[in-house]
Order: sequence, then C-alpha cells, then structure tokens
Amino acid sequence: MKNNQIRLIILLLLSTYNIQSQEVKIEYDRTVIDTSDVINETIMLSVKDFPDNTSRCELITVYATDETHQKINPEYFLTQANREFWITFIKNEKTKKLQSLNGKARFFNVSEEAETIIKIDGILEKTNKTIYSKNDIKVIVLDIKSLISKKNKKPLEYKNEIAFIVKENKLNQERFEETLKKSFENYFEPFDMMLYCEDQKNSVLNIDSLFTEHNKYPEGIKNNYIKTFLFSRRDATNKARIIIKSLSTFKEIDFKVVLDKN
Repeated sequence: MKNNQIRLIILLLLSTYNIQSQEVKIEYDRTVIDTSDVINETIMLSVKDFPDNTSRCELITVYATDETHQKINPEYFLTQANREFWITFIKNEKTKKLQSLNGKARFFNVSEEAETIIKIDGILEKTNKTIYSKNDIKVIVLDIKSLISKKNKKPLEYKNEIAFIVKENKLNQERFEETLKKSFENYFEPFDMMLYCEDQKNSVLNIDSLFTEHNKYPEGIKNNYIKTFLFSRRDATNKARIIIKSLSTFKEIDFKVVLDKN
C-alpha cells in the first residue's frame, strides 16, 4: 500500500448537526509498516478542513474492510496533533489487503472563555497534589521515578505514600493502583513524571506541555475513566494546559475512505 497510488473516495454522512456549509476533508496520508516486534500496519489519515466554529477533532470509532469484505477492527487508534488519525492493524500471513476504512470523527470547539482550556503554572512544585478538580475531572502530578525507586527499595514507605496520595486527593484507590502497576511495567526513563487524570465522563481530550497547538504530553494509559500523560522533569516547561471537550459544540461525522489501488 505504501508505494501504490491511492485514489480516495470520501463519503461524509452528517449526523447530529448540519454542516453542509463547509466540506470536511479526511484524506489518506501515508502507511507505515513496523516489523520491530509483530508486524504492524498503521494507516494515517489527515484532516484537511474543519466544520465551521470548531477547532479540535478526535477519532471516535474506526474499522477496516478487506478484499473479502470482512470487518477488521484495529489494534488501536489515536488522534495525533489535532490533524491526523493513526489506525494500527496487526498483520500476519493470513491478512488480506485492506480496501476501506469506516469511522466516526468528532469536531468541537474549545476556549478559555468557556472554561474548556485550563492553564496551570508551577506543576513541578505540586507533586502528589491535585492541580485541577472540577466537573468529575481530577488531575494530579506524580513523580514516577521516585515512586518506582521507593517500591523497589523501601516497600513500606511506598505503601504509606500511595495511601497518603489516595486519601489526600480523594482518588479511586483500585483504579489508581492498577494504573500505577501498568505505568511501572511500561516505564521509559526519560519520562520520569506523570499527570494522572481521573475523568469520569471521558471529557479530557489532552494535556499540552506548551501553549501551542502541537506540543502535547505523550499519552500513557487511556480509557473512559483514566488517562495519564508523561513528561520529563528536566525538559518540562512547568506548565500544563488541559483541553476539555465541549459538548455544546459537538459535530459528529461518519466517513468512509475507500483505498482503490491501480
């Protein structure tokens, strides 16, 4: 697929909102094959235009169909830099060629006035503390490197510190400890700090490290209730910008990208 000419047919079915005044373009950009472990095929789509009065996007659901018309679910997918959708599939000797992608994308607006952009300074001085708590969203700062060290060298001190963090910040203990376990297993040394986010309504889109459009903290764990964002203490700007999805500006679009190879 990577070296073949791609002819795309974009079918946009409008749902919830009428946005016929502006065409939304979701186009094929490139395919990346990763053979470092298992064979992964990542298809990247780019968002060229946004509906009126929106400035953010996210991919909600997506699946592929192959040449036998079978529905293929991706291993995972994500929205990258607010401009691309990355969809990753596992490949093996039985894998057929992918013919199309079908999905749903959501567009919405954020602003400081609507309190959907939250800027916070001095996060490095707030380790183990809540830096934001409102509308079933809670964000705290953790020193992952320090916690791992205590867990390995001073288990009793680690246990007491975890109990203190949970009590002080009124966290869901089971989810917090499970998230830490997974984070420790996937620990990557340059990212020694973490923003832990309890998000009961799945409202947080991302957390930026810089006040720009495309510099956001790498995501760690992400589901409908918990999100983690990683950063390096050495390279940190000491700032965070929390982006919250605004329900009042949602515009959802069903799309189909047909990959027709000639």
